[in-house]
Amino acid sequence: MSLWRGAMAGGRDQLGPLERVTRVLAALVAAEPKGIPTPRLLSIAAFGGGEEHHVRQLKRLIEDLNGAGWDIRNEAPAGQTAVYRVFAGDNRLRLALTPEQQAELSRAALIAGDTAFAERAGLEGDGDVPPVPELRTVPPSGHDDALDKVLYALERHCRLRFVYKRRPRVVHPHFVYPGTAGWHLVGHEQGSDRTKQFVTDRMSDVRVDLPRTADARHEPYRDELDPLAWTIDEAVDVTVETTPAHRNQVETLLGTPSYHEVDDDVVRLTIRVTHRAAFRNRVYELGPRVRVLGPESIRSELLRELESLLD
Repeated sequence: MSLWRGAMAGGRDQLGPLERVTRVLAALVAAEPKGIPTPRLLSIAAFGGGEEHHVRQLKRLIEDLNGAGWDIRNEAPAGQTAVYRVFAGDNRLRLALTPEQQAELSRAALIAGDTAFAERAGLEGDGDVPPVPELRTVPPSGHDDALDKVLYALERHCRLRFVYKRRPRVVHPHFVYPGTAGWHLVGHEQGSDRTKQFVTDRMSDVRVDLPRTADARHEPYRDELDPLAWTIDEAVDVTVETTPAHRNQVETLLGTPSYHEVDDDVVRLTIRVTHRAAFRNRVYELGPRVRVLGPESIRSELLRELESLLD
């Protein structure tokens, strides 16, 4: 039975709660990276009842989805019509940790040099965005201020400007680590052909340039951080169906198939799954671009999890 069934009541299209949730999520995923403005999302959700309640109902639905582990945000400037976007990521840590624990974990990852950890782990966007550090001269005892600015620059890929050993420096930061002399910044100094280290306690007049002004630091992709590769559950071969146009996207998110077949405009892929929750999240991310054919145990898990969003 189709998830997109509809019925007429009171002169308006009415959707069941499960169908509404699925329809909204599928539309948000398909609209990436542009997002969907409120009027169009209201039309997709097809709420019944008085018009004055629709926006409030939509906000409540978004809050419920975020509470269930999704990351849906309004990207429109203040005072303008809301435009909602869904951000992909493994949500297990967001559900298991408190906001305070998430903040500490993100800070630890920054100190360890992994500036993209928060986004990969689904932690980004759960708390208040840290304020931009005030660009001012750091007093002799203000080494914590220098470290805060360095961490801010690492998180947002900002170029750093500071005085070190009486010389002005322009540095593209890579990571920081604790040493015997305090915290050490490792980065590429502009005009130099090698990576250098700077003790943050000895940095003065620290200034942060705009986000994304720092050169990207090449790092190999860390497969062990992809939850789909984790062996959490007993391995099972799952068959999914897609179209030739979406095949690359499906294989990128679900993994390289062990078997495939092409039948006119339909592509069937067999995927070895060892982490069912991560697999379900990727299926939700793909939305209408993929259909799970079997086994029935996986299909039942997908349906039960969607129904749990209604609780």
